Amino acid sequence: MSLLICGIANPRGEGDDYNGLHLKDSEIDEVVQAREMIGLPVKIEHKGIGIGTVVSAFKDGDGRLNCVMEINRDEVEGAIAQEWIHDSTASELSLGYVVDIEQSDPAVLQAVSGKPLRAGRKKILEVSIVRKGAREGCRIYSHAKKVIEQDHGKDWREAFGI
Repeated sequence: MSLLICGIANPRGEGDDYNGLHLKDSEIDEVVQAREMIGLPVKIEHKGIGIGTVVSAFKDGDGRLNCVMEINRDEVEGAIAQEWIHDSTASELSLGYVVDIEQSDPAVLQAVSGKPLRAGRKKILEVSIVRKGAREGCRIYSHAKKVIEQDHGKDWREAFGI
């Protein structure tokens, strides 16, 4: 069995003149359009095995990167994550990614950006369910309620005490 959860994985992106480790708005657009997040592993606190995968990613009206994740509840780690999500022990999301750092002639780069190093391409590796994320507003906002197992063999009158 699996659990679908939705959440904000990254807040509004930075402007195109930004030179740093966070995602730019245009990079969020690229990630969504190229479907780069589809199939990425979902982990707990950036550790261990994947407990699920990203099945969809989109940019909302506020420019935030959202994703839909499918968690495998048949594995013990996925079942633990489900309980943590339901009781809000872990209710935030965090992206795991790497950033290429470009270094060139310091005089050239300093003339362009005022800094000798430039953040290059960012590659998202995974999405983690965490207790406290590094970025403000990255949270799980939707998940299925606990599944209540029902015996459908009972008569409906018995189920309602009639």
